[in-house]
Amino acid sequence: MQNNNKQIRESWKMSLINKFGLTQVIEHNLIFQPPKPNYHIKNSQDFNGLQFSVEINGNWNDLNKLCNLQYRVSILKEVQNNVTVSYVPIIHYSCNSDRVIILSHSNAIDLFLASKWGAKICELYQVDVMCYDYSGYGITKKTMKPSELGISRDLSNVVALAQNQYNYIFLWGFSIGSYPTVDVATQFQLSGIILQAPLASLGRIIDNRNSFYSEHDKFSNQSIINKITAPILIFHGTKDTIIKINHSEQLSKCCQNLFAFIKVEGANHNDIGIAAETQDSDVYKSIKQLLHNQNILPIKKVFELSLKFDNLIIIDQIGEQKIYQSNLPSQIKKEINKKHDKQGCSLFCTKF
Repeated sequence: MQNNNKQIRESWKMSLINKFGLTQVIEHNLIFQPPKPNYHIKNSQDFNGLQFSVEINGNWNDLNKLCNLQYRVSILKEVQNNVTVSYVPIIHYSCNSDRVIILSHSNAIDLFLASKWGAKICELYQVDVMCYDYSGYGITKKTMKPSELGISRDLSNVVALAQNQYNYIFLWGFSIGSYPTVDVATQFQLSGIILQAPLASLGRIIDNRNSFYSEHDKFSNQSIINKITAPILIFHGTKDTIIKINHSEQLSKCCQNLFAFIKVEGANHNDIGIAAETQDSDVYKSIKQLLHNQNILPIKKVFELSLKFDNLIIIDQIGEQKIYQSNLPSQIKKEINKKHDKQGCSLFCTKF
């Protein structure tokens, strides 16, 4: 009876917050905090496509001067009823691996800092990396608003693209990036999930003492993470005051296939990433083991999911819709075209 009363109180509390529209206020002012854009993307003949430039100390620098890795810049655009609902710039690093990590960043950074993070991950773990910006961040900060639905749509589109290129796909979500990571992982078959300082739900951030929330809760990883069949690795700092470690403790109890839950002693929210970059740490060793596990089977390429996006376009020229050519075997392409000839989807991209 006591537990039922607690659930009723908490459900009422969240429904009241939802009724007065406070969830949107919290979402836009607490969850999403896009920084001032410090990068731009422009056409470049030298790069045979798009050029990514970043602002450092008041000066603009091309990414190729800051990075020695092979990379490609592209934009993934989705249009519905003549309205752009997803506009996702992507930096795709390659070390010629058959495995890729898709990184979903935290709330106060954009693709510039995410690209630095992605370059480190690519070099350290010797896998390809795709990092992207949410619609409403970076170059779309002034024209679009990030949302719970929007960031999941953005990642879903990137995964749909990646599944046509890779046999092994891993998602890595940091902080708010854990929500689209968990949500999308319930839709696609994936090779593994990495959650860095994840949140259990918005309600748990509002009132950290509670573990149950109603259907009015938002960003509720704890209500859907049990649907994921891929192995899940979670790591969290014991000194995190932004998203407390009991969020990860709650999530780890809900996983049906928990690979590891690692408590990083003394780490806070903003320096937890150091553990993943320190080669003698338990976090690094566990991630390495997950990524290069020889027992992981290749993913099933769920073309039905990728091809449902009728108006998803890969852009490598601003102002144009120049589409990459597919590297899929011709017989598979014919089969897809036969099944989905009215879809008009352009999700195929050449590998490096």
